Amino acid sequence: MEKDKDVIATLQELLAGRNADFDASKSIKIIRHADTRKELPIEGKTYRRTLLELYRYDKELFMKYQNEQLCGTFDKTDYMVVCVGTRNTTARFVAVYKIGKIEPSPYTEGNCLLNLQEVDEFKFLADKVTIEWGKATVAWHQDFRKQLKPVIRIDEGFEDADGVPQFRSYEDVVLPYGELKAIFSKEAESWKNPLQSVNGIYLIQDTKTGKQYVGSTYGKEGIWGRWNAYFTTGGHGGNKDLEELIKADPEYARHFQWCILEIMYLGVPEEHAIERENLYKRKFMTREFGYNKN
Repeated sequence: MEKDKDVIATLQELLAGRNADFDASKSIKIIRHADTRKELPIEGKTYRRTLLELYRYDKELFMKYQNEQLCGTFDKTDYMVVCVGTRNTTARFVAVYKIGKIEPSPYTEGNCLLNLQEVDEFKFLADKVTIEWGKATVAWHQDFRKQLKPVIRIDEGFEDADGVPQFRSYEDVVLPYGELKAIFSKEAESWKNPLQSVNGIYLIQDTKTGKQYVGSTYGKEGIWGRWNAYFTTGGHGGNKDLEELIKADPEYARHFQWCILEIMYLGVPEEHAIERENLYKRKFMTREFGYNKN
C-alpha cells in the first residue's frame, strides 16, 4: 500500500528506527480499540465505561482489558501497535507492546492472556499522535506493515505537563473525580478562569450504577465555586445521597464524573437557573431514577 502524496508522515514512519527488534519483525499488528458495548468484560467482571474513558482514567484496568483476547487472534504476532478510538475513524496512539508467552485465560473460556510488555522506546509518543484509521478499513486489528496509517496531528496529549487535563470547551467537559481533584488542588488557571466566568447546569454521573444528579450554579464564583465544594468534601458537595455513598466507601467518588449541560451568564437570576435545572431533571428523570430528591 502506497502512502498518499498529501500525507507528510505515516505512523509506520514515525515509529521506525527506534527499536531494532521491532524494526526487524515481520509479524506486527496494529490495533484500534473501540469496543462499543455498554458493559466491558474484564477478568470475569463487567464495567460501565467506554474504552476511551478506561484508557484515560484507569490505565491498569485498560491494560487488563487488552491483555485478554480471543485465543488464536495473536498467536503468530510478535508486537502490537495499540491505538484507542477517539471519534469517527480517528485514533490516538497508546503504546507498542511485545507479546509474551500466550496462555489460557482463567477468566473466560476461549480467551487467552497475552502477557504484554510495553516497549520503552515508544513511550514518549503515548497520547500525542492522532491517526486516521480509514473508513474502508473497519477491522480492529490489521497488518502493521500493509495498512499505512496517516498521522493527522501531533500535540501535547490529553493532559498538560503538570497532570491537569486540558480545557478545550465547556461542551467537551467530562471530568472524573481524579481530574477534578487535580484541577482544584492546583487551582489551575486554565480551568479557573473559564469556570469562574459563567454559571450553568451540570450533571454528575455515577459510572458504576448509571444514576445521575443535575445541579445548577448562580453565584458570583460561577461553576468553579460550586465544583470546588465537591473537591473539598471528597466528592459529595453536600448532596445527601452522594454523601451516604461516600460514608459507606470513602473512595466511592472515583465513580463520579462531572459534565456541563448548559452555560449561563454570571449574573443569572437564581429563579431562572433553578427553572433550567428543573427542566433537565425532567429530561433525565433524575428525581425518579437518579440522585435528585427535589
